[in-house]
Amino acid sequence: MSRGTWFVIGVAVTVVVVWQGRKVYRRFTPQGVQDQAADLGDELGRRLRTFTSTLTEAMHEREAELREALGIDEAPPAREFVPVQARRATRATAR
Repeated sequence: MSRGTWFVIGVAVTVVVVWQGRKVYRRFTPQGVQDQAADLGDELGRRLRTFTSTLTEAMHEREAELREALGIDEAPPAREFVPVQARRATRATAR
């Protein structure tokens, strides 16, 4: 191969290395790390919402199957909220 061909190959490799290096550099700057953390938080939130909705849906389906199998036609009773009084912790004092 001629020198010109090697020169063109060298320039192309240099451009690719510099371009990729800038991408890596940006990932490790404070703003890049912050962006990665935000993306990770968004992704985890999306997965958690998907998990909980799937779990709730499956739970309701299973409850309906069990009610049908047991012959229970009525809806489950509404749970009544009973407030619990807080107790004050007492400290035992040594005398």
